[in-house]
Amino acid sequence: MLFFKHRKYIDETASGAFNLGLSPSIGWFLSDGFALGIAPTFSVNSSLSDNWTYLGVGTDLFVAKYFASGLFIKGSTGYSLMHLFDSSENDNGQSTHIIRITPEFGYAFFLGPNVALELYLTNVFNIWLSDGSRRYYNNLGIKAGFQIFL
Repeated sequence: MLFFKHRKYIDETASGAFNLGLSPSIGWFLSDGFALGIAPTFSVNSSLSDNWTYLGVGTDLFVAKYFASGLFIKGSTGYSLMHLFDSSENDNGQSTHIIRITPEFGYAFFLGPNVALELYLTNVFNIWLSDGSRRYYNNLGIKAGFQIFL
């Protein structure tokens, strides 16, 4: 299973923030329709108008259940290290450790016996544990990716 994600959004203050992420993944089917996998994550979050950029690297572990209808549910947990680069005078080059839990669900459109296009909702509900604090949020996103089943 290999997928790439890319999301671009404008934040609440319309400051021109954007997020670009890459998350290739590989998974193994342990039984009929039940997969377990890992996905390294790389991300850039930036606001040109506010002069800050976060660079992140991490890894996710996921479990997925595929149903005969094409529907699937996926749950992932992961760790990321985010480092802030800020051009303001208050920049101390801070790093943040993040542990997240994310459920996802979607549909796999099979283009052939071993290839599927998956569309799914992500970030429906997230829990971030970050340096002693806990945040709950939903930042609904849509992922699309090609899955190759070997």
